[in-house]
Amino acid sequence: MNRFGDIDVSFKRLPPIYGYHAEELVSIEKALKPIESKIKELSRFIKVAKDYCHFPSEHGLSHDESAAIYIYTMEWGETTLYRVLNKALRSENRQVPELKIWFPYLKLFDTALDKLPTVKEVVWRGVPLDIGKNFTDNQIVTWWSVNSCSSNVNVIKQFLGTDKNSTMFLIETVNGKKVAGYTEYEGEKEIILRMGSRFRVKGDPLDQSNGSYVVHLIELSENNNQSSAGATSGSSSKLFIICLSEITLLYEICVYIMTLKFPSSNKCTNDKEKK
Repeated sequence: MNRFGDIDVSFKRLPPIYGYHAEELVSIEKALKPIESKIKELSRFIKVAKDYCHFPSEHGLSHDESAAIYIYTMEWGETTLYRVLNKALRSENRQVPELKIWFPYLKLFDTALDKLPTVKEVVWRGVPLDIGKNFTDNQIVTWWSVNSCSSNVNVIKQFLGTDKNSTMFLIETVNGKKVAGYTEYEGEKEIILRMGSRFRVKGDPLDQSNGSYVVHLIELSENNNQSSAGATSGSSSKLFIICLSEITLLYEICVYIMTLKFPSSNKCTNDKEKK
């Protein structure tokens, strides 16, 4: 399981995590010191992150803040940092020490995200499981972990491979954080949605003939209700923008479906253009 598919499928109802915002901002070495017993050779991975992270930063991130993002995206096996962290974030007991020991790192990581650009765009996630049938129209979903997405659907398709029983998530994000350029794999066009992000399911999942699903999610924010009212009674120009957005989303879905059913269609199109 990669971080783009590290999704909580249990629909747990948990209270938010409080307390880490009050932590003192410290170096990444000090922030992750409480985790050393859980991740073998953690000090070596921290050094790699500090050596290869994006610094100096045009967004004003400190060396430690940039390294905090970089190490989150690193892969080294079952004890990869994001796996251990996200497992703790999904814990039903919000007061356990296993969660609180992450507070210094969460403070550093969250401070880094605050300084990065916020994006409103369509992003993708995917999991090699047929969980799409568990989602229904207008259902509210909360993801308690840190959520890695990509603005490039092909990145997710590559991770899913030829697995037929898979679920793709098309997400309209309003508070995404653009971390591309700060990750170990820059070509993955990564957007991070923060822990505790909430979504509304738009329409019933699209069930594909090969057993896969496409689930359309809309990220919720404090202004969602006001935005909906404005869209209903707004000017014609605003309505045009909304319609255009819907058309773009439908096009994204159609392109994805076509590549599933006719994987060689792109090649044929290119051959025709050459002629």
